[in-house]
Amino acid sequence: MNPALKAALLAALLGAVPGCGPKAPELTAMSRLETYAFDPASPLEARLTAVPPEVLAHFSAEDKRPDYASYLPTAAEKELLLAYLRLLPPVYEKIFRARCVGVYFISGFMGAGVTSWLAGPGDKIYFHIVLNPAAFKKSLSQTLTERERSCFIPRQGWDVKVEAGDNYKGLFYALAHEGTHGLDYASGVTPYADDTMPENFRPRRTVAGNFFLERWEDYSKPRAEFDFPGRDKLAFYGLGGGPKLEISEAPDLYRGLLAGGFVSLYGAKSWAESLADLATFGALDALGQPYRITVTSPGKPYSVEPLTAAGDQARRALDYLGQLKEDK
Repeated sequence: MNPALKAALLAALLGAVPGCGPKAPELTAMSRLETYAFDPASPLEARLTAVPPEVLAHFSAEDKRPDYASYLPTAAEKELLLAYLRLLPPVYEKIFRARCVGVYFISGFMGAGVTSWLAGPGDKIYFHIVLNPAAFKKSLSQTLTERERSCFIPRQGWDVKVEAGDNYKGLFYALAHEGTHGLDYASGVTPYADDTMPENFRPRRTVAGNFFLERWEDYSKPRAEFDFPGRDKLAFYGLGGGPKLEISEAPDLYRGLLAGGFVSLYGAKSWAESLADLATFGALDALGQPYRITVTSPGKPYSVEPLTAAGDQARRALDYLGQLKEDK
């Protein structure tokens, strides 16, 4: 018998025998809902709190940052976060109440924030968010400029800045971006929000007419007609061995960004990041905020407004989110 056919038949037979089929991947305690004291009836304000010690230890080890420290937000900071949450489409607060275990804060965190999925009963997915409390103090433009600069190797006479208005703190970006990841985990907007998530926990459905499959061949691989040179070297906040791109490459990189129709360099990393930034910049646009990136150099400044190319996608992303229901 053909060896490949023999192996396939054996796998099928084993799968038909109770207890002999492929086993679901083992989950760490960090990825299990029961590790956390989650009460879905608790008010959202009570979930805006200092990071649990085990979560702090995890990120300290992962980022090799022993200086990470838990941060407890003030009453005014909690109020600001909830006010920003309510500027987003109502589906955000609805799913936060049902599936968000906590919004935690780590001083000195690399980047603006991160969202982690948690497996609950019936394969339902929950999530928690870690935010950098610096976003309470810095403006939206400062926060986005720092992210953009972190992508490039500095060079004298060159700089990149993001103008996103002065009406909101960087917290708005961090909360909207990470909150969109949370919605994606819980309800399934992109085909799957994390390529490390075991298959059995990935969404069983997505909103009809998913436009991410129009532009992306796989999780972090756009279709060839939307890709652009340098995209595969994108790295931010000193993570992933970055920065890997000379800032003198920035004008050509942004030309490729516009040609590919991406809303941001960060959003060009994967379909999950694309969704998060499309929804965030779409929400900011609806609030009347600008979004302009300017590269200064010894020559003529170069500016781009990514929503001129990606505005329709941003509106479609927000429409998708508006259709979501709680259940995966």
